[in-house]
Amino acid sequence: MIVRRPAASDRDVVHETLTRCGAFTSEEIRVAIEMFDAGLAGDYALLGIEAEGVLRAYACFGKASLTARSWYLYWICVDPVVQGSGIGQTLQRSVEDCVRHMGGERLVLETSGRPEYERPRRFYERAGFTVHGRIPDFYKPGDDCIIYCKLLGGAA
Repeated sequence: MIVRRPAASDRDVVHETLTRCGAFTSEEIRVAIEMFDAGLAGDYALLGIEAEGVLRAYACFGKASLTARSWYLYWICVDPVVQGSGIGQTLQRSVEDCVRHMGGERLVLETSGRPEYERPRRFYERAGFTVHGRIPDFYKPGDDCIIYCKLLGGAA
């Protein structure tokens, strides 16, 4: 496994991975690709994991505006072919290390309360994130927004 910054040449693979995950709607995939492109332009941080010469997982994250040391994890996606292999955990730890290196103390994320998101929510909880809030019907009726936070400690 190689941790690296994704490149423009990874865009199609990222799109395919988002689609194959099965949890994301077409609108969510569109937004994820827009943010991937913005990350390539430097507006967000991108990090990926390459295995067997192919990008198998990626994350998009960035500093929360107007905060001293808070960061958002906007997207993390692991190719279903390698889910359960530890690549997602390696990517999550790499994102946390990167945020710490840039002075971050906490990582915040928002995710859906839909049943399709149960597996990602368990992933976040196993990674040490805790629920700090829930907004009922945030995305649409019956689709709550669940807010997670992880204190990182050891900021550089």
